[in-house]
Amino acid sequence: MKLSGLPAPTVVFLLLFLHLAQPGFRKAIRKPGYCPDFFLSCPFILLPLCRRDRGCSGSKRCCVYNCRCQCTEPWPTLD
Repeated sequence: MKLSGLPAPTVVFLLLFLHLAQPGFRKAIRKPGYCPDFFLSCPFILLPLCRRDRGCSGSKRCCVYNCRCQCTEPWPTLD
């Protein structure tokens, strides 16, 4: 397929669409448990160490804790 005759936004859209159409993209992973509560107010947010639960190993979840998103052992219940 010759892309040089297409406008640049069309090429970008096509490439993005092809990337999103890949199998397994955005496959939701639901890990058990709940993120622990963090009651302190943060004067600033530190750079995240994770973005989603699937980026954490084992049963850990990506939670906001100690003023940053990080992989944390989940609580089994909210009690």
